[in-house]
Amino acid sequence: MITATGPLFLSKTRPLATQAADGTFALTLLAHDRIGVHKVEPWRINFAGPQAFLFYEAHGPELQPGQPIRVQLSELRSFSNGRNGAAEIHARAERVELLPRSHQHTQEPCTN
Repeated sequence: MITATGPLFLSKTRPLATQAADGTFALTLLAHDRIGVHKVEPWRINFAGPQAFLFYEAHGPELQPGQPIRVQLSELRSFSNGRNGAAEIHARAERVELLPRSHQHTQEPCTN
């Protein structure tokens, strides 16, 4: 199984909080990794369960565009998002935490 840990930035799309048929809370975060001056990699992060609910309850209002987050991800997969054949990385969050707004992104890719 491929995993990744590192900083990402929330995109302009607001997080989507839903509930599965079995009652499980699920949060979808759209984020990006700026890996170069004109290189931005989009990420779709699915965070589910009690830990996701507690995170959303505590930080929902802070989940604004550009907010830096540190994520621990698993089940990484690349999917075509239909726009000009560009790829989007889909992953399941094991852990998500907010970083200070002053966090400066480095040119390092988001990997373990």
